[in-house]
Amino acid sequence: MPARTLPEPMNPAELLILVEALREAHGAHTALLYGSLADGSAGPDSDIDLALFAPIAQVRRDARWQQGRPLDVFVHPETVLAQPTAEQLCLRGARVLAQRGDEAARFLAQLDALHAAGPHPLAPDEAQVRRVWVTKMLQRLRRGDAEGDYRRHWLLMIALEDYFALRTRWYPGPKKALAWLAREAPDHHALCAAALRPGASDEAIAAWMAAVIEEPHPAPDRPGRTA
Repeated sequence: MPARTLPEPMNPAELLILVEALREAHGAHTALLYGSLADGSAGPDSDIDLALFAPIAQVRRDARWQQGRPLDVFVHPETVLAQPTAEQLCLRGARVLAQRGDEAARFLAQLDALHAAGPHPLAPDEAQVRRVWVTKMLQRLRRGDAEGDYRRHWLLMIALEDYFALRTRWYPGPKKALAWLAREAPDHHALCAAALRPGASDEAIAAWMAAVIEEPHPAPDRPGRTA
């Protein structure tokens, strides 16, 4: 199979032309670039992640291929700009490409404040439910059938988010969460990497799950929950 041709780096002028076309198509007055293209970590096949804001009642999506890159656009109701929630924390650090007045700048400042305040701790019963669920899934993934394999993947998908939730930290999405683990908890990162490796043993997965559900010590700072 021939190697896929990687797209050329996105030209800033081309990006602005694209954003203007999307704003017109969706009736949006504000546009933010976020994700790897905004924070400088983009690779040759990274998404073009855009958030638009328009006078609409509910979120719309616009996904397609744009010059060899996946384009992923969320069009938010403009009311979100005045009252951001944890759902929008993935937009922290975004680049403002267009805005009405200073709404986008104020929105991003509110997101920074929300992130700094941190998430609410899980209720004790909810934390216990999550720990029991992990143990239950560990037992069921050993069935050796399709359902057991499904539960194995399900557990591995959820465990990283639970790791952060059980420590009262914003979950920043898999890319940033794994980077945070590598930097701040390298022993746990090694366990996680071993569990995620294709063909990982049940013992490797169990070792990572033990780290996920252990009673954590308080930590001084918190990563934010982003996509």
